[in-house]
Amino acid sequence: MKKLRSMVKQLKYPGWTVFFLSFSNLIVEGGAKNTESVFYLALKNGFKTGATVTSLVFSLGGLFGAITSPLLGRLLDNLGPKKFFVLAGIVIIIGWQLSSYAPNIWYLYIFYSFIAAVGHTSISSFTAMATLSPWFPATRGTVLGLADAGNPLGQAIFTPLSQALVLGLGWRWSFRIIGLIFFTLVFPLNLFLQKPAPKELDETDESTIDGELINSGHSFKAYKIQSVWWMIGARGFLSISNQMIRLHILAFFVLSGYDQMNAATAVGMIGVVSVLGRPSLGYLSDKLGREIMFTLGIGLQLIAISVLILTNNMNNLLPILLYVAFSGLTDGIGGLILSAKAGDIYPRVYLGEILGLVEIGRGLGIAIGPILGGILFDLNGDYLLAFTIAMILSLVSIGCSWMIRFSHYSKLTPVS
Repeated sequence: MKKLRSMVKQLKYPGWTVFFLSFSNLIVEGGAKNTESVFYLALKNGFKTGATVTSLVFSLGGLFGAITSPLLGRLLDNLGPKKFFVLAGIVIIIGWQLSSYAPNIWYLYIFYSFIAAVGHTSISSFTAMATLSPWFPATRGTVLGLADAGNPLGQAIFTPLSQALVLGLGWRWSFRIIGLIFFTLVFPLNLFLQKPAPKELDETDESTIDGELINSGHSFKAYKIQSVWWMIGARGFLSISNQMIRLHILAFFVLSGYDQMNAATAVGMIGVVSVLGRPSLGYLSDKLGREIMFTLGIGLQLIAISVLILTNNMNNLLPILLYVAFSGLTDGIGGLILSAKAGDIYPRVYLGEILGLVEIGRGLGIAIGPILGGILFDLNGDYLLAFTIAMILSLVSIGCSWMIRFSHYSKLTPVS
C-alpha cells in the first residue's frame, strides 16, 4: 500500500505535466524537420527549380534559426515557458499558412525560411530540454530521452502523412493542413497546462561554477565560456552532416529506384525505431557517460551511411533496413546528449541562454547542410561525395564532444 501511494505521488508530480508538453512540442519539431524531404521534392517539381535553389528554402531556415536561437533562449528565460510556447504556436501557423499561398519559390524564403523557421526553432529540442531538465536532475538523461522520443514520433507520423497529402491534395493544401495540426499541438496545450520550474529544484551550486564569470557582479555571458564553444562545434558539425543526408535521403532512395511512397514510409520508420532508441540513449548516457554514448551512437550512424554508399544493388532490401535500424536507434543523439551534458554542468537559470547559443551550431548545420548537399549533387549527379563529407564531419563532432569534457571539468573556463 505504501509503495502504491509512492507511485501515485510520483505520477502527481508536476514535472510530468511539463514532460508531456515537451513531448508534444517535440512531436511538432520532429514533424516539421522531417517533412522537409517530402516538401523538398514537391516544391522542386512544383516550381520547376533546381536542387540548389530548392534546398535554399530549408538552408535559410537553418540560418535564421541560428541567428535567432540565442535571442529565443534568453526570451524563454525572461518570459517563462508558458508565454513563450504560446507565442511559438502563433508564429508557426502564420508561417505555414502564408507559405501555402506563395506564388513562387522566392516568397518561401520569407514565409517558410524566416517566419515558420522561427516558430520551429522556438519549440525545438533546446527549448524543450531547457524547460524540462530542471525537473528531473537525478535522471536527466533518461527523462530527456523519453521526451525526445516525441521528435521521431513526429517523424513517423508526419513524413508519410505529408507525402500522402502531397500526392492527394498537392503541396499547398498539405502546408495548410500540417500547419493547423502543428498549431493545435502547441498553442492550446501550453496555454492551459504549462508550468514554471520551482526555484528550489535547481541543484546547481553557482559558487562551484566559475565565480569570476557569475558571482563577481558582472552579467553572465555564455559566449565567454570555452566549453560552450566546444558544444557549439559538436552540435554544428554533426548538424551539417545530418542535414546533408536528411533533406536528400528521400531523393537518394528515389534515384536508386525505390517507389517514392515506399521510400517516404521507410524514412518515417526511422522515427518509429527512434521512439525506442532515444530513451535508451538517454538511459545509457546516465549510466555510461555522455561522451561515450555520443561516440558509440555516431559510430552506428557512420555504419548506416557506409552501407548505403558501398552497396551497389539498391534493389536489395538489406541496405535500407540496416539504414532504418541504425539511424533510428541513434537519431537525434546530438540534441539529446549535448542537452543532458549542458544540464549536468551549467546552472538552470542560464540553460535557456546557453542552449540557445549552442543551437547556433544546429542552425548553421541546417543552413549549410541542405544546400551543400544540393550543390554537390548538381555538380556530380549523385550523392557519393556529399555523404562521404557528411561522415567526416560526424567524426569531427565526436572530437568536439570530448573537448567539452576536457575544457570543463570542475570549472567553466573563460575564453580569453
